[in-house]
This record gives sequence, structure tokens and C-alpha cells, in this order.
Amino acid sequence: MWLTALDDAWRVLAAGLLLGAGLPILFALGVKSLAWANGDLPGAARNPAGRVVAVALFSIVLLAILLGISYIVAHGFGYTITFDGGFPGITRK
Repeated sequence: MWLTALDDAWRVLAAGLLLGAGLPILFALGVKSLAWANGDLPGAARNPAGRVVAVALFSIVLLAILLGISYIVAHGFGYTITFDGGFPGITRK
């Protein structure tokens, strides 16, 4: 019983760290990359690689948000999201 509780607590902690701290960190790094792309950092020239990094980071954050909203809406309508084959799919519960 205790092992099950600890396993569940670990999963909640990991999800909290990933979503609670991970996504804001990725967003902040995306903003910093945009500053790097525009040459806004002290002593830095414009760098187009910064824009590529920023778009990649913002895309990850946006996909995570869309997946979270999809999960909430799907469960509200009696569906569940499965990851068969690596891609998310919506099926009936």
C-alpha cells in the first residue's frame, strides 16, 4: 500500500515539475533566444540561429498547452487520449 502511494506521489511530483517549472523555463529560454536573435543582449550581434531556437522552444510550449487542453476537453466529453504508435489519438472510454 505504501509503495503504491509513493509511486503515485512520485508521478504527481514529476508532472508538477515538468509542467509547473519546465514549460515556463522553456518559454523564458525562447524569449532569451529572441533577444539573442535581435542582438539585444549586451555586446551581441544579430544572430538568425536565435530565431530558430526561439521558434522551436515556443512550438514545444504551444504543443504542450494544446495537448493539455485536448486532454481536459476529451475527458469532459467521455473520451480518453491514447498514444498508440507515438501519436495522440482520441477514443471512447
